[in-house]
Amino acid sequence: MARRNTREILLNEGMSAFIAKGYEGIGIQQILAAVRVPKGSFYNYFDSKEDFALEVLDAYDNRYAEFVAEHMDSAGDPLVRMRAYFSALETEMSEAGLSAGCLYGVLSQTSAAHSDALRSRLKKAFATWRNNLTRLLSEALGRGDLQENADVAGLADAIIDAYEGALLRMRAEGDVSPVRRFRQVTLEALLASAASQK
Repeated sequence: MARRNTREILLNEGMSAFIAKGYEGIGIQQILAAVRVPKGSFYNYFDSKEDFALEVLDAYDNRYAEFVAEHMDSAGDPLVRMRAYFSALETEMSEAGLSAGCLYGVLSQTSAAHSDALRSRLKKAFATWRNNLTRLLSEALGRGDLQENADVAGLADAIIDAYEGALLRMRAEGDVSPVRRFRQVTLEALLASAASQK
Protein backbone atom coordinates (compact mmCIF):
# COMPACT_ATOMS: atom_id res chain seq x y z
CA MET A 1 0.00 0.00 0.00
CA ALA A 2 1.28 3.45 -0.83
CA ARG A 3 1.89 5.77 2.10
CA ARG A 4 -0.85 8.20 1.04
CA ASN A 5 -3.34 5.39 0.45
CA THR A 6 -2.66 3.83 3.86
CA ARG A 7 -3.29 7.14 5.58
CA GLU A 8 -6.54 7.66 3.67
CA ILE A 9 -7.68 4.12 4.46
CA LEU A 10 -7.03 4.70 8.15
CA LEU A 11 -8.90 8.02 8.11
CA ASN A 12 -11.89 6.51 6.29
CA GLU A 13 -12.04 3.58 8.69
CA GLY A 14 -11.65 5.94 11.65
CA MET A 15 -14.56 8.01 10.38
CA SER A 16 -16.83 4.97 10.12
CA ALA A 17 -15.65 3.51 13.43
CA PHE A 18 -16.05 6.72 15.42
CA ILE A 19 -19.53 7.34 14.00
CA ALA A 20 -20.59 3.78 14.78
CA LYS A 21 -19.01 3.38 18.24
CA GLY A 22 -17.87 6.78 19.46
CA TYR A 23 -14.44 7.82 20.63
CA GLU A 24 -14.40 5.73 23.80
CA GLY A 25 -16.11 2.74 22.17
CA ILE A 26 -13.39 1.91 19.67
CA GLY A 27 -9.69 1.27 20.09
CA ILE A 28 -6.89 1.91 17.65
CA GLN A 29 -6.15 -1.81 17.50
CA GLN A 30 -9.70 -2.52 16.30
CA ILE A 31 -9.38 0.10 13.57
CA LEU A 32 -6.02 -1.33 12.47
CA ALA A 33 -7.38 -4.88 12.42
CA ALA A 34 -10.35 -3.83 10.29
CA VAL A 35 -8.07 -2.49 7.54
CA ARG A 36 -5.13 -4.87 8.14
CA VAL A 37 -2.59 -2.18 8.91
CA PRO A 38 0.19 -2.95 11.43
CA LYS A 39 0.32 -0.88 14.60
CA GLY A 40 3.73 0.54 13.76
CA SER A 41 2.38 1.98 10.53
CA PHE A 42 -0.31 3.88 12.44
CA TYR A 43 2.31 5.81 14.39
CA ASN A 44 4.06 6.80 11.17
CA TYR A 45 1.02 8.96 10.47
CA PHE A 46 -0.48 9.89 13.83
CA ASP A 47 1.03 10.68 17.23
CA SER A 48 -1.91 9.44 19.31
CA LYS A 49 -5.58 8.48 19.21
CA GLU A 50 -6.48 12.11 19.90
CA ASP A 51 -4.31 13.29 17.00
CA PHE A 52 -5.93 10.64 14.80
CA ALA A 53 -9.43 11.80 15.80
CA LEU A 54 -8.53 15.41 14.97
CA GLU A 55 -7.37 14.37 11.50
CA VAL A 56 -10.50 12.24 11.04
CA LEU A 57 -12.50 15.40 11.80
CA ASP A 58 -10.50 17.28 9.14
CA ALA A 59 -11.32 14.57 6.59
CA TYR A 60 -14.98 14.65 7.62
CA ASP A 61 -14.98 18.45 7.25
CA ASN A 62 -13.69 18.12 3.69
CA ARG A 63 -16.42 15.64 2.84
CA TYR A 64 -19.01 17.88 4.49
CA ALA A 65 -17.77 20.92 2.52
CA GLU A 66 -18.40 19.02 -0.71
CA PHE A 67 -21.89 18.08 0.52
CA VAL A 68 -22.61 21.74 1.37
CA ALA A 69 -21.37 22.90 -2.03
CA GLU A 70 -23.61 20.38 -3.76
CA HIS A 71 -26.79 21.09 -1.78
CA MET A 72 -26.54 24.66 -0.46
CA ASP A 73 -24.47 26.65 -2.92
CA SER A 74 -26.72 26.50 -5.97
CA ALA A 75 -28.89 29.38 -7.13
CA GLY A 76 -32.56 29.78 -6.35
CA ASP A 77 -34.80 29.92 -3.31
CA PRO A 78 -32.59 29.53 -0.20
CA LEU A 79 -35.27 27.78 1.86
CA VAL A 80 -35.84 25.29 -0.94
CA ARG A 81 -32.09 24.63 -0.91
CA MET A 82 -32.14 24.20 2.87
CA ARG A 83 -34.99 21.69 2.63
CA ALA A 84 -33.15 19.82 -0.13
CA TYR A 85 -30.01 19.74 2.04
CA PHE A 86 -31.83 18.10 4.95
CA SER A 87 -33.64 15.75 2.59
CA ALA A 88 -30.26 14.63 1.23
CA LEU A 89 -28.97 14.13 4.78
CA GLU A 90 -32.03 11.99 5.54
CA THR A 91 -31.35 9.86 2.46
CA GLU A 92 -27.72 9.47 3.53
CA MET A 93 -28.77 8.38 7.03
CA SER A 94 -31.30 5.93 5.64
CA GLU A 95 -28.70 4.34 3.36
CA ALA A 96 -26.10 4.11 6.14
CA GLY A 97 -28.30 1.88 8.30
CA LEU A 98 -27.07 1.13 11.82
CA SER A 99 -23.81 3.01 11.22
CA ALA A 100 -25.66 6.26 10.49
CA GLY A 101 -24.88 9.38 12.45
CA CYS A 102 -23.05 12.68 12.55
CA LEU A 103 -19.40 12.57 13.55
CA TYR A 104 -19.68 15.97 15.23
CA GLY A 105 -22.54 14.81 17.42
CA VAL A 106 -21.05 11.42 18.27
CA LEU A 107 -17.64 12.83 19.21
CA SER A 108 -19.28 15.63 21.20
CA GLN A 109 -21.00 13.00 23.32
CA THR A 110 -18.07 10.61 23.67
CA SER A 111 -14.90 12.70 23.70
CA ALA A 112 -15.47 16.41 24.30
CA ALA A 113 -15.51 16.03 28.08
CA HIS A 114 -12.08 14.37 28.03
CA SER A 115 -10.16 16.35 25.41
CA ASP A 116 -9.80 20.12 25.20
CA ALA A 117 -8.35 19.79 21.69
CA LEU A 118 -11.32 17.80 20.42
CA ARG A 119 -13.81 20.07 22.18
CA SER A 120 -12.24 23.12 20.55
CA ARG A 121 -12.22 21.41 17.15
CA LEU A 122 -15.87 20.35 17.48
CA LYS A 123 -16.87 23.87 18.51
CA LYS A 124 -15.28 25.14 15.30
CA ALA A 125 -17.10 22.50 13.23
CA PHE A 126 -20.48 23.43 14.69
CA ALA A 127 -19.70 27.13 14.08
CA THR A 128 -19.04 26.38 10.40
CA TRP A 129 -22.35 24.49 10.16
CA ARG A 130 -24.12 27.37 11.88
CA ASN A 131 -22.55 29.84 9.43
CA ASN A 132 -23.68 27.79 6.44
CA LEU A 133 -27.28 27.69 7.64
CA THR A 134 -27.18 31.35 8.68
CA ARG A 135 -26.06 32.26 5.17
CA LEU A 136 -29.13 30.57 3.65
CA LEU A 137 -31.44 32.11 6.22
CA SER A 138 -29.91 35.55 5.60
CA GLU A 139 -30.64 35.11 1.89
CA ALA A 140 -34.24 34.23 2.77
CA LEU A 141 -34.41 37.33 4.98
CA GLY A 142 -33.13 39.46 2.11
CA ARG A 143 -35.85 38.07 -0.15
CA GLY A 144 -38.52 38.98 2.39
CA ASP A 145 -39.30 35.34 3.20
CA LEU A 146 -38.52 35.83 6.91
CA GLN A 147 -39.65 38.51 9.35
CA GLU A 148 -37.50 41.65 9.31
CA ASN A 149 -36.44 41.09 12.92
CA ALA A 150 -35.78 37.36 12.49
CA ASP A 151 -32.73 36.14 14.45
CA VAL A 152 -31.23 34.05 11.67
CA ALA A 153 -28.19 32.91 13.69
CA GLY A 154 -30.44 31.85 16.57
CA LEU A 155 -32.72 30.05 14.12
CA ALA A 156 -29.71 28.23 12.64
CA ASP A 157 -28.70 27.15 16.16
CA ALA A 158 -32.21 25.86 16.88
CA ILE A 159 -32.22 23.87 13.63
CA ILE A 160 -28.86 22.27 14.46
CA ASP A 161 -29.97 21.48 18.02
CA ALA A 162 -33.18 19.85 16.80
CA TYR A 163 -31.41 17.88 14.07
CA GLU A 164 -28.76 16.53 16.43
CA GLY A 165 -31.53 15.51 18.84
CA ALA A 166 -33.26 13.63 16.03
CA LEU A 167 -29.99 11.83 15.23
CA LEU A 168 -29.57 10.84 18.86
CA ARG A 169 -33.03 9.27 18.92
CA MET A 170 -32.43 7.66 15.52
CA ARG A 171 -29.35 5.92 16.88
CA ALA A 172 -31.19 4.78 20.01
CA GLU A 173 -34.11 3.37 18.04
CA GLY A 174 -32.22 2.09 14.99
CA ASP A 175 -34.70 3.81 12.69
CA VAL A 176 -34.51 6.91 10.49
CA SER A 177 -38.04 8.06 11.45
CA PRO A 178 -36.84 10.76 13.91
CA VAL A 179 -34.77 12.36 11.14
CA ARG A 180 -37.76 12.27 8.79
CA ARG A 181 -39.93 13.78 11.52
CA PHE A 182 -37.36 16.52 12.05
CA ARG A 183 -37.46 17.39 8.36
CA GLN A 184 -41.22 17.22 7.95
CA VAL A 185 -42.36 18.68 11.27
CA THR A 186 -39.66 20.38 13.37
CA LEU A 187 -37.79 22.14 10.57
CA GLU A 188 -41.05 23.40 9.07
CA ALA A 189 -42.26 24.64 12.46
CA LEU A 190 -39.00 26.50 13.07
CA LEU A 191 -39.09 28.11 9.65
CA ALA A 192 -42.77 28.98 10.00
CA SER A 193 -42.09 30.69 13.32
CA ALA A 194 -39.77 33.14 11.54
CA ALA A 195 -41.68 33.41 8.27
CA SER A 196 -42.82 36.75 6.94
CA GLN A 197 -46.61 37.26 6.85
CA LYS A 198 -46.96 38.26 3.19
